[in-house]
Amino acid sequence: MARNRKRLIVLWSCLATAVIVAGLGVAFRSRLPFLGSAIAGQSLADSGGAAADTAANGGDPAVPVEVAAVERRAVAAFYRSASSIQADRLVAVTCRAAGRVRTVAVEEGDWVEAGQVLAELENDRQRVDLRRAELNLEDQRRKLSRTEKMLTGELISQEEFDAIQVAHDQAEAERDLARIALEETFVKAPFAGQITVRNVVAGQQVQAGQEAYTVADFTPMRVRVHLPEPVVVKIRVGEDVILESEGTGTELVAAVERISPVVDPGTGTVVVTLRLPDTPGVRVGGFVKARLTTDRKVDVLAVPKLALVDEGGLRSVFVAEADTVRKVEITTGLYDETHIEVTGGLEEGWSVVTLGRGGLRTGSRIEVLETSNLADLAVR
Repeated sequence: MARNRKRLIVLWSCLATAVIVAGLGVAFRSRLPFLGSAIAGQSLADSGGAAADTAANGGDPAVPVEVAAVERRAVAAFYRSASSIQADRLVAVTCRAAGRVRTVAVEEGDWVEAGQVLAELENDRQRVDLRRAELNLEDQRRKLSRTEKMLTGELISQEEFDAIQVAHDQAEAERDLARIALEETFVKAPFAGQITVRNVVAGQQVQAGQEAYTVADFTPMRVRVHLPEPVVVKIRVGEDVILESEGTGTELVAAVERISPVVDPGTGTVVVTLRLPDTPGVRVGGFVKARLTTDRKVDVLAVPKLALVDEGGLRSVFVAEADTVRKVEITTGLYDETHIEVTGGLEEGWSVVTLGRGGLRTGSRIEVLETSNLADLAVR
């Protein structure tokens, strides 16, 4: 009996608590009637504002781009090759005799004249041999002079005179050989130029034929490039060729000096020799890149190469029309460093997107930031 009474008390307590909480909720809403409508109104305002913004922006946001005009200009096609700069003459000067180096007269970098002594070997013996040969020749010359007078006076026979003549001639030949032997102890420059390599030092024992120096004649310098035969037929002697020095980054203007008349059967290439102008700072052996013009057109429609969109062999560009773009398929021809010839699909004066075209499609909204400077497109 007591247990049932406790259960009823707990049940009535829970019901009373629920009634009190419900009454407080009703009273709170009655005192603040604006709260629900304010929250609902804010939600409607937010959704309405977002819709208004979307309508004002016209859907997708505008894409910032740069454009360039379709214009008429000259376009040239190039073929690129690479080679190194060569001297007009670059030879190794060898020792013509064996011996010990007595003196070294020049160093690497020195300019020399033709016939100038570069080094001298020990040559005391050769000098003595030459002096002895000269004395013997003088003696034979005196004998020959006396016998000529005797032959005139018929004091000696012709056979005796001929024997003395032969002895004189032999003495003269020995004198010449002694001179040559002494001359061979001197290492001399074969032509005017600059010493590029010195291979000997004073006191060194050298052999005949051993390289002592390397001398180069740098006027003029040349570049020999190997080009495919189809390219060579488009090149003419005298044409200008742009060379870019790999070491200094400077550009040089060379000229086609000669074209080989034969094709190398191993490589299928032809040697084309380019002549460089006299340019300070250019070194023999320096690596250069050659750019040869193989074709040229003037006054053709062209667009910057940056505007091209290549897709599976098809080429197109985005043409700017007011604040939108239209994708146009084009056909092309020659191209150079910065531009490509347009043979169909565009008209002069149209504007094409050069930068910012990634992600564009026909109908995309754009915001033109600036018109691309055509002279600067190659640098970008």
